[in-house]
Amino acid sequence: MDNIIFRERPNEHNECDQWTLVKDTHDDEAYVVQEHAVLDAILSGRPYLRLIRRMTVKEFLQTEQPAAVKRKLQAMRDERNGPSP
Repeated sequence: MDNIIFRERPNEHNECDQWTLVKDTHDDEAYVVQEHAVLDAILSGRPYLRLIRRMTVKEFLQTEQPAAVKRKLQAMRDERNGPSP
């Protein structure tokens, strides 16, 4: 399972950072992967993503990250877990 959490607006070089929620079928833990994307390369069929960091969801929520990314991740987790009784 790979779900893009958030992608920043591209800069003047058509590059941005993106955060993806990743869960491997062989691992019970979900991870947040932060990557730097070069969008021109992706659109031309030669994707370029440079890994910045990979951390568990718990580790991610304890780090300084953009508030919009944390809100989106929390909304995704709430949606997946369903409403509380």
